[in-house]
Amino acid sequence: MRIQRARKGWTQKQLAARLAKLGFVVHQTTIGKWEAGERRISLDEALAISVALDVDPAHMVAGSYSNLAFSSPSIALSSKTPPLSARQMRMWVRGLRPVWGQDERRYYTEVGPDEWRAMQRPGVLGLLRAVQELVDAFADDDREAAVEIVEIMREELDRQHRALERELSKETRRLFVETS
Repeated sequence: MRIQRARKGWTQKQLAARLAKLGFVVHQTTIGKWEAGERRISLDEALAISVALDVDPAHMVAGSYSNLAFSSPSIALSSKTPPLSARQMRMWVRGLRPVWGQDERRYYTEVGPDEWRAMQRPGVLGLLRAVQELVDAFADDDREAAVEIVEIMREELDRQHRALERELSKETRRLFVETS
């Protein structure tokens, strides 16, 4: 939070004012305690801070904006969980990867009904994962892997395109028959 606040050129008082505009009235000293690690931040506060600082919550949680985030895995829930890298944490927050022994099936299926319907379409979840793999390949400067991933994505996108065209064609024929 301190890094992002500094990047905006804000004081703690200015961040407190922005939070107040969002309905989260906090004193400047509270922000100081958050930044010093002397006070825990609730989920509601973390989301408001992300909005106030114009930062994706996944990056705030993972500390992705810090050079330290890329040196070695360093994010753990407790001494009993292995540390994750910033990238692994972002993938978890975005719903792309279970961590710390989570039940993978439950992790991927406990989503809103609209997402569930979309994910039931063959190939969609694979495309979603492939996008993250592509981001990872670019982040790792692995162009060979990126080319392979793009080729896999292109093949799947072509399948999706053909399937959608067939569905639209069937729907058009059905509507034509109904109106005739």
